[in-house]
Amino acid sequence: MQNTYQYWRAAHPLVFITLHLLLGIALASILQKPIPFTTPIFSFFTISIELFLMLLCTKLNAPPFVKGVFVFMCLLSWGMMLKWNAIEKSNFELPTSINMRIVYCRNWIIDKLNRNIPSKQANGFAQALLIGVKMDMNKALLNAYTQLGIIHIIAISGMHIDILFKSMSKLLGLLPQKKLFKVFEIVSLLLLVWIYTFIANAGPSIIRASVFFSLFLLGRFFMLSKFTLNSIAGGIFLLLISNVGGIENIGLQLSYAAVIGIHLFYKIIYKSIPIDNPLILFLWSNCCISLAAQITTFPILILHFHQVAAWVLVSNFIMVPLSNIILYGLIILLLLPSQLAFYWGMIIERYILFFNHLIQNWFIQTKAATIHIAMGPFQVFMYYLMLLYAYLWIYQKKPRYLIVIIGLVVCYNIIKLFS
Repeated sequence: MQNTYQYWRAAHPLVFITLHLLLGIALASILQKPIPFTTPIFSFFTISIELFLMLLCTKLNAPPFVKGVFVFMCLLSWGMMLKWNAIEKSNFELPTSINMRIVYCRNWIIDKLNRNIPSKQANGFAQALLIGVKMDMNKALLNAYTQLGIIHIIAISGMHIDILFKSMSKLLGLLPQKKLFKVFEIVSLLLLVWIYTFIANAGPSIIRASVFFSLFLLGRFFMLSKFTLNSIAGGIFLLLISNVGGIENIGLQLSYAAVIGIHLFYKIIYKSIPIDNPLILFLWSNCCISLAAQITTFPILILHFHQVAAWVLVSNFIMVPLSNIILYGLIILLLLPSQLAFYWGMIIERYILFFNHLIQNWFIQTKAATIHIAMGPFQVFMYYLMLLYAYLWIYQKKPRYLIVIIGLVVCYNIIKLFS
């Protein structure tokens, strides 16, 4: 595999486009909005000229450097115009007939949970974990999850879609591997993902996860390049087009930072320690996922909240796998007939109460400290730049990357010293 920038750009076109658009949006946020760009007609006219000039550069066989600079300027200006011409989007509403069926399914799930998990605390947690209904969840418990940095467990997100997707994929994988059945498989998976999304009230976090999985499924079906970064960038690109203001949402920033961190650093950390024992290997794998996500989400948390829970790594390492067991158990509960569901509900109820007991009477009672750190936008940018060069050095082992990292660390500390 080639390691040139040209190859990387050709293999990850959506990453290249999205990064430049984001840079343009960031620049537009800093600059004052110029009057000409307030009109969509002017922006359309500008983009048309740029596309014509881009085509002309290709026809005239301009040097690669000239083409690169021109493409960079075009994408930068498009990102700026996207920000300046953003229109406030109204909430998407399903047709009444479909919405009634979605509400019926949600009420059926809540009713089955109410009948088989009578404990108020366990029932409220089950509804929050399975379909994102947090009205009946204990407020003190909710606060405890927030303090420990594991609130994402009860935020319907990629973890839920991933479990649903893998379970359904294994079931549909039993079908004959013919084109008709492959079409049936992808249609069924897409329907399942989006039906569940709307049953869970279509919150921003699950919408992001559903967009990502939909892109992944369609790419796999049409046998396109399986670059995960392209799928991630494609999701960000679609969200920018639909609502450019959404990029300022902290949840979106943390979600995509976590996914990128897991994609880039999970294997590096996982392979750093050779382990043969299957049980220890499973635990180490979960620890690596948590650590990889924290590497990229840490600066965003510090930027917005100026603090991070000291227990965040330990709590994620222990509680995320345990919460997955609850999620699988609740799915089984919904599939079981009434008689079996009653006995299975008793087991799930006790397990949920034990799970929450760990949170309230072990983690919180230890009164774990909160780490307070101050970071500004420029320092966050420096952190990610150092992380990028560290990643490049790990894979390519070129001394110049190490020199750049040392230079950035020195600059970062000088800025911290005089800030």
